[in-house]
Amino acid sequence: MKKGKSNFLRNIKKTWVFIKECKSNLIGYASVSIVEAIIGAVLPLISAKIILNITDGLMAQLILSALAVLIIELILYTMYYFKGYLYQKIYQKTLVNLQIAVARETLKLEIKEIDKSSSGVFIDRLNKDTQDISGMFMEYTYWTSYVITNVGVLVAILILNKYLFVYAIITSICIFLINKKRLSKQYEVQKNLKKIQEKKTGLTGELVRGIRDIKVLNATNTILKQTSNKIIETSNEEIKMLNIRRIYQYLENNLRTISDFIFIIIGCFLYNNSLLTIPTFVIIYNYQSKVKNLLTGIVQILEYNKKFVVSSDRIYEVIENNKFEKEKFGNLNIKKLDGNIKFDNVDFGYDKNNKIINKMSFEITPNQKVAFVGKSGAGKTTIFSLITRLYSINRGKILIDNNDINDLTCDSLRNNMSIITQNPYIFNFSIKENLLLAKENATMKEIREACKMACIDDFIMSLPDKYETMVGENGVILSGGQKQRLAIARALLMKTEIILFDEATSALDNETQSEIQNAIENLKGEYTILIVAHRLSTVIDCDKIFVVDDGKILDSGSHKELLKNCDFYKNLYEKDLNV
Repeated sequence: MKKGKSNFLRNIKKTWVFIKECKSNLIGYASVSIVEAIIGAVLPLISAKIILNITDGLMAQLILSALAVLIIELILYTMYYFKGYLYQKIYQKTLVNLQIAVARETLKLEIKEIDKSSSGVFIDRLNKDTQDISGMFMEYTYWTSYVITNVGVLVAILILNKYLFVYAIITSICIFLINKKRLSKQYEVQKNLKKIQEKKTGLTGELVRGIRDIKVLNATNTILKQTSNKIIETSNEEIKMLNIRRIYQYLENNLRTISDFIFIIIGCFLYNNSLLTIPTFVIIYNYQSKVKNLLTGIVQILEYNKKFVVSSDRIYEVIENNKFEKEKFGNLNIKKLDGNIKFDNVDFGYDKNNKIINKMSFEITPNQKVAFVGKSGAGKTTIFSLITRLYSINRGKILIDNNDINDLTCDSLRNNMSIITQNPYIFNFSIKENLLLAKENATMKEIREACKMACIDDFIMSLPDKYETMVGENGVILSGGQKQRLAIARALLMKTEIILFDEATSALDNETQSEIQNAIENLKGEYTILIVAHRLSTVIDCDKIFVVDDGKILDSGSHKELLKNCDFYKNLYEKDLNV
């Protein structure tokens, strides 16, 4: 219990950072809620006065009491209006702040955390959990005012009859205990439900994003079976939650009904013993249900506390470093790198038992054009992932311009290099917006120049909306070659000192490949160019070629040198010629 309370208070403190911008609105909301609660507490007393005036035949006083109720209720409805307005402002600002923070911190995660987790882990936390937290203070204020209002009713009953007051307290405690038990059982189910829901979100996201591959693989039944299992698992957990609510609601309803019956028996006994008048009996009977709800309001606050702890724990697992590991960069800021890259006895594996890079050492001098060749799975693409710090090495050093890569800031590293992958991700934006990701303030002249170098400007200009054309999710309207050329243009627009081509021409036809090769050749001497190539014929003019096998540099040299001195390379080249 102490731990839960500690988590709650700690998370409240953290969440205040995202709410404090709305401090004035929050104060206004709380003030309106307090006034509303006071009015709600006074109203039953005035309503009781109306009933007494009716039974006593005091018509003049009845009209005054009714007028007072009218004025108070008009004020109350005005309060509701402003309260709703303030709630909207606070909720929206808090939600925006939280979601931006979660999105920002998600982008800082180590790629290995994304690799091993379902996308639903982060989607649910970004969407659902932030919504739960954003309504937190409003929920507390609402239920606090609700409790205060019912305390007012309880005080009114105490004034009218102390015996029925005691009975009302006993009834409220019994209902509270039932709800507290329900809350305890729901808490464990709710934690498990969140975990299952995020797995379902991840799988359903994969279903939509991968629908083309699902169709061509004729894997509809297989993926539907997996999705159905997750949907059913989630549904079963939700049913478990509903069953708990249903069982305890049944007990509570029965207790309320029985207590109403006992209330009438007690009321009759008190009346027969001249301890209760009929008007007072009627007034208390009309308001006793509110007293029963007094502690229910407290239960609601406790329930929201638990819900808040579950959601906030999940959010701060992303925002902070207590579960998901974040990228760590150094403090050395270098505006422009020359492009000297050195691997010194580097070891790396995606897991501890599977080493991909094994004591690898090599050096690339500035403005060289170099290539990495070898069989599939040799570790070529992994080299690029390590240079760009998508993954951190296990042992050894990577130096750029004689600086340890771990000492460089993120901007120093990634603003000075760009990478074109075999399967680049094209966002569901316009073509122009996709290109502006590389350089936010690029002019149309710069954009078109980059696209011309990448041999895609003519295609874009042939489209009805030209550079404003929406490309769909992952560039669905583009062919594989067009996506790669767009990615190349995006990289060229950055004008970085280091350019990495990871099988970047693999999806291009021979003619387009030749044009891209010419574009790359135009960059030679001005940029440090690294190429991972499957087709050796595309890299024979490189200054140096590194032959990679089993995570090591087997040999290096020019094309002619390797043909003469490296049988492994010679075999690769001859196979390439025969393809």
